[in-house]
Amino acid sequence: MQTSVRGVYMNIYVVAGKGSGKTTLSAFDSALKKAGVYNYNLITLSSIIPVGSKVIRKAHYVNTPEEYGHKLYVIKAELRSQEVGKFIAAGLGWYQFDDGRGIFVEHEIIGETKVAVESEINLRILNSLKDLCSFRHYRFEPKLVNTALSITQIKNSPTCVLVLAVYQSESWEK
Repeated sequence: MQTSVRGVYMNIYVVAGKGSGKTTLSAFDSALKKAGVYNYNLITLSSIIPVGSKVIRKAHYVNTPEEYGHKLYVIKAELRSQEVGKFIAAGLGWYQFDDGRGIFVEHEIIGETKVAVESEINLRILNSLKDLCSFRHYRFEPKLVNTALSITQIKNSPTCVLVLAVYQSESWEK
């Protein structure tokens, strides 16, 4: 995190992962590894993007060995399942203003087809962002909506999909 003279400036990284394993827990760890965040203690945040923030999509979060076990502040959409043949999706949506402030929403869904889950998760994200803007008396313009999705079909083993907005890593040292 970088601090500027007038408040906080923060890059928030959006990453996604899919994984499978012998259990839904190990599938979750596999998805975390693919997203680059598997050696952290995740601390889940709610939905607020601070003023001065920039949201950046990345294929993979880059961590360093020195950060092993650190706290990682995230907003997380995540779904684990072992229902063979089903499609699962996790997604984040976000809405920002020119000053960088904004909101995230997270959704997960399981369904019969990729088209169905993709359509439904996008609709839920849009409707949630519309509501959250309304509750805060923010103007809402659909063209300002951003999304990141992770969708897959469950094959022969437990599977997990996830999307994370990574705020920052923090050591346990005081």
